[in-house]
Amino acid sequence: MELRIDFPKLPENKTLMDMRSDLDAVLADDGWLLTSGQTGEGGFVELELEDEKQNPKYGILAVKNYLQKAGFDPYTTIDLQGTKSRIFD
Repeated sequence: MELRIDFPKLPENKTLMDMRSDLDAVLADDGWLLTSGQTGEGGFVELELEDEKQNPKYGILAVKNYLQKAGFDPYTTIDLQGTKSRIFD
């Protein structure tokens, strides 16, 4: 199951590579990075969440929690199978 994160800007003192590394650690065995990109301040990260062995809900909640605690802009969104929501919704 694909999860896309769109961010208008990164938190201070964070790079896209930092974000990728952090998400890799957060997901551990529950998902992996597919692709990412950045244009100016904004960008995106696409992840594949493991859904065959367990409910992907853990991965979704872990990613959302990471984005909130890391100080991402409130207009950062996650898109799961065409359903987009802000990280603080």
